[in-house]
Amino acid sequence: MIHILKIVAQRIALGLLTLFAISLIITFGVELLPGDLAEAILGQGATPETVKVFRTELGLDKPAHLRY
Repeated sequence: MIHILKIVAQRIALGLLTLFAISLIITFGVELLPGDLAEAILGQGATPETVKVFRTELGLDKPAHLRY
């Protein structure tokens, strides 16, 4: 019985580690994409002030490791 619990615990731990690794890859992969998320959402007609306020509201002005 203990052997089965050990296997289940290992599978759960590996699953959580996999989810964490995938979330890191996706989060930092998006950082490598060209362009700015705020400008993409607001469109090309947005003023620089609007983009700056939007970036601040979403926290896009902070480094990637802090936003994660």
